[in-house]
Amino acid sequence: MFGLPYVGARSGFSITIVFLLFLTIIITTVHLLYGEIVCRTKGRHRLVGYAEHYLGHWGKRIVTISVVVGFYGSLLVYIILGGNFLYLLFLPFLKIPLIFFNLIFFIIGAIAVYGGLRVITKIDFLMGILLIVVVFLFFFLGFKQIKIENLKTLDFHNFFLPYGAILYSLAGLSAIPEIKEIFSHKENGLYKKSIFWGTLIPAILYFVFILTIIGLTGSGTTEDAVSGLTSLLGEKIILLGAFFGFLATITSFFSLGLSLKETFICDYKINKNIAWFLVCFVPLVLFGLGFYNFVTIIVLTGALIGAVEGTSIVLIYKKVKEIGARCADYNLKIPNVLNYIIVSVFIIGFICTLIFTL
Repeated sequence: MFGLPYVGARSGFSITIVFLLFLTIIITTVHLLYGEIVCRTKGRHRLVGYAEHYLGHWGKRIVTISVVVGFYGSLLVYIILGGNFLYLLFLPFLKIPLIFFNLIFFIIGAIAVYGGLRVITKIDFLMGILLIVVVFLFFFLGFKQIKIENLKTLDFHNFFLPYGAILYSLAGLSAIPEIKEIFSHKENGLYKKSIFWGTLIPAILYFVFILTIIGLTGSGTTEDAVSGLTSLLGEKIILLGAFFGFLATITSFFSLGLSLKETFICDYKINKNIAWFLVCFVPLVLFGLGFYNFVTIIVLTGALIGAVEGTSIVLIYKKVKEIGARCADYNLKIPNVLNYIIVSVFIIGFICTLIFTL
């Protein structure tokens, strides 16, 4: 989400919000489709496993590439940003190099991922509540200095730039199997509601965040969204922003790291300790090799996730309706034309991202 104001400032606030609204509808639908796939299929799987079960080995191979690239790209982004936010947070007290904070962030995340769902659920709930509070506090502190003219700029040369970043920020497929485990013994509609609101609430937070940052800094919006606020709101807002950023990145590292670990365990039958090692240390190696441009990573990763994983879910859903078990939680009735629209959006979006943003 920290890249959203930057890409929004380059393309224009109104263009970004249109993309945010449209993609929120699309991604909410895809999440609900995946939620039904999860509860219609026996056994513990992740997207790779569902692709193999319903689409065959070719489906598994294609989805595996997308999933692994997407997860490692995301974990790398969180190590970069999370360490930077820790650095800003402790800069007044500790004068040590930035790389040590990247490593500290990594250690915290790796320990939580090793602990599993129970540890992460407790931590993630608290972090999520604090994150929502900080987002709106951020908005109210800066509200009086928001300039309307900053929200009126448009640059159609960068029209498709927000697409991949927004898609990346909304994608929450990895959390849905974990949600199903949490609500596995409840039949009161909480599973479906949690998927719906779990997609909508972040979209609302993104809107508030984009509005606040672009309204304050305009064309001067920085890639991390926070560091450019110093001259407007002072050093205290930097500490608040750093705290905000740490919450966002560490909770995301927790959930995505666990999901990739479960993918290795459930779909590839890898020992849990080896799976944990693969999850955590590959992005650390990439960080050590100097991959630091997180905006490019999220734009390309988001477009890739849509093209491969979004399309795969639509294809899997058509199969699961034919041969899957009945879902006790909910049963969607999606017309075929909507499935075609979703696939077309993802494929066209990926192609346009490659053509117009690279």
